[in-house]
Amino acid sequence: MSFFLSFLTGIVLFYSFQYFPFSTVFAILLFSIYLSIKRRFLLIFIILSGIAFAFVRYEPAKDISYIRGKEVVVRGIFESYPVKTENGMFMQSLNIKSAVDIKTGERLDELAGQEIMLFSDREFYHGSEYEIAIKFLRDRTRLNPGSWSSDGLYANLLDVSDLVYKRGLMGETEFPPCISKIQEFRYRLNRYIDENFKKDSGAFIAAITTGERANIDEELRDAFSATGLAHILSISGTHFGLFSVFLFGIFRFLIIALPYRILQRITIFLTPSQAAAILCLPFMLAYLSLSGGSIPAVRSFIMIGLFMLGLIIGRKGFWLNSLLFAAFVLVFWEPEVILDLSLQLSFLAVLFIGFSLWNKENEKKEDSRVFKYLKNAVLLTLSASIGTAPLVAYEFHYFSIISPISNLFIAPFIGFILIPLSVVSSFLFLITGYYVFTPVVSAVSDVSILLVRLLSDVPFADIKIPAFPLIIVLLFYAGFIFYFLSEKKRYTLIIPFVPIMIYLSISILEKKELDITYLDVGQGDSSVIELPDGKTIAIDTGRSGRETASFLKYRGKGAVEAVILSHAHPDHTGGLNYISKRFKIKDLWDSGRLIYPDTYLSNITHRTLSRGDIIEGNGYRIHVFHPYPEFYTMYGDEYIDANNDSLVLKIEGRNKSFLFTGDIEEEAEEDIVHLSRWLKSDVIKVPHHGSKVSAYEPFLKAVSPKFAVISTGRDNPFGHPHEEILDTLRGAKIFRTDLDGAIKIRESAKGLEIKTYKDFQFKRARSFRDEVKNIKRLFEKW
Repeated sequence: MSFFLSFLTGIVLFYSFQYFPFSTVFAILLFSIYLSIKRRFLLIFIILSGIAFAFVRYEPAKDISYIRGKEVVVRGIFESYPVKTENGMFMQSLNIKSAVDIKTGERLDELAGQEIMLFSDREFYHGSEYEIAIKFLRDRTRLNPGSWSSDGLYANLLDVSDLVYKRGLMGETEFPPCISKIQEFRYRLNRYIDENFKKDSGAFIAAITTGERANIDEELRDAFSATGLAHILSISGTHFGLFSVFLFGIFRFLIIALPYRILQRITIFLTPSQAAAILCLPFMLAYLSLSGGSIPAVRSFIMIGLFMLGLIIGRKGFWLNSLLFAAFVLVFWEPEVILDLSLQLSFLAVLFIGFSLWNKENEKKEDSRVFKYLKNAVLLTLSASIGTAPLVAYEFHYFSIISPISNLFIAPFIGFILIPLSVVSSFLFLITGYYVFTPVVSAVSDVSILLVRLLSDVPFADIKIPAFPLIIVLLFYAGFIFYFLSEKKRYTLIIPFVPIMIYLSISILEKKELDITYLDVGQGDSSVIELPDGKTIAIDTGRSGRETASFLKYRGKGAVEAVILSHAHPDHTGGLNYISKRFKIKDLWDSGRLIYPDTYLSNITHRTLSRGDIIEGNGYRIHVFHPYPEFYTMYGDEYIDANNDSLVLKIEGRNKSFLFTGDIEEEAEEDIVHLSRWLKSDVIKVPHHGSKVSAYEPFLKAVSPKFAVISTGRDNPFGHPHEEILDTLRGAKIFRTDLDGAIKIRESAKGLEIKTYKDFQFKRARSFRDEVKNIKRLFEKW
């Protein structure tokens, strides 16, 4: 155990060095001194070996951002089978062997070895090599709190060259035959499931058998998360554990049921339990192959395999060694996996379950089996929930209250019925071509999904948790380490919860201020205003609504007081439907010039705003400057009309003011410039993403802002923001979502406090000052 733990410690220290170099060196010295005193010199060597191993395997990311938007001819191998997306396109992973820029003819050697995700209207065989023309998609990174940002490369297929390498189609691939065959089996099975089951049932069955989760829609994922069953959607310990129990029970029953003469011969060499364990292993290996070999699946297979091996050789109970060995195998294969969230959650759950069952005391022998099952099931669920709760709350901003009930009843129903039936049916399908239990699997899957949705709709099934500093998570787990090192003395069990209680006390007493976050939604607009009276307003939704919804979730919001739509264009209003499905929207405000489908306004109060309207609350006032009923544009087309119809709002706090301008152009700016002193504001959301058609100098002079925020997309094709408007705003400090990410401006007693998401992120430390900033970020929240 010490060997594995020391090696893993070395891996962790290597990655922590990148952000906290001085603290990490200090920690290494402390470890070395302590282990030297204990005369454990070998462990010092193992820790240093872990650091050296991670260093040797580390590959700094290449900066190939310049490739976005370019058309390139690439030659590469498809490393996955196609997955059909919601819009009917196919998505496949392509590993590039060589690339040439179509426009310049220049070889792009830095792309060799890069893996990209290709979207196309056709399916390519796994393992086949093609020469194709592709266009890399523009930068889709979104720098917002609560948003998942990916540095991956995505491209659309333009054309397939006449030069086609038939390796994959003829059966000869770049992959080992067994790997290629497994991928083919998974593809056939996924295709059958997709074509023969209902949408949600098929997606769910694919997730628990082949590990393919691409077809699970967000609504179903949210339902599983709310009930604390999100782990069911990722093949892990639950699946392998319950499936192995099912197989072990079946095989042991069959062995005992053998004729006495045969059973007697077997038991000369093996007990029924040992024989059953041996028979289980090939099936568990087959399930691992079928599942795609994800990190949780490999970890679970190793642990179950070691447990079965313990049964075979007559040694049991080394669960902690098994857990650490599984971690060692994974990080030895790929050191960066230690940063993977699914790995961290999976190991924390097993660790806390193991500790809860370790040296269990006061278990009454006269307890009935049912009572023991219920007691152990509740203990396991609570242990896993408590162990993972801080990290889940930090990353996903919720805590499932109903989790113990759903894991007590629904998880076993899925684990002991649906998983064995679906996996056995899958094996038989691959062997015979028939999915034997299709009607039963479909019915059980439908019932499971129905139960999950019913529980997720229970009031207060989960608690929305606003973002909190990372240091709370670290102190929680440090407290539990102290608890276990102190030989589990009861009074020390309160230590992990002390930081949480202190933070909650401070948060309750914290005075609410006017907070405005201008979100990075690409080439679009969306801002979230948190008012001093606790209400939340969203001005515009961006094109998809995903960034706004993610931020609202990050802030622990379940409802929005009002969504204000500035005008009809989809880069401002396209996300309304997405947000309305996930949050309770009380009011919808606009200029009265937008038309909605009938269903949109069924449960929402609609209010039309026009010049002169004022909305007041505790510590704030909202003024409406534009448009008014008589306003119509004299120049331009329908597109320009919609821009000039944008709502212009001014939010006044106790001492500072913020102007929101939508996409108004020069004609509308000229129409309201006479409001002069009313337009004067400390902060302006620059009209129309910084377009030159909105650079009307008298209007911007009337506003005369100290700070200007421009919401625009990276590498946008319009050239926003234009030089004309930047020159006009030269007296103000300018922030841009394409450069700074999300921008938060808070009105406080000290004035305006401004932070950008770019500065809010952890950065690789190149000096002691950088490390101090990173340490400071441990204690910060957005």
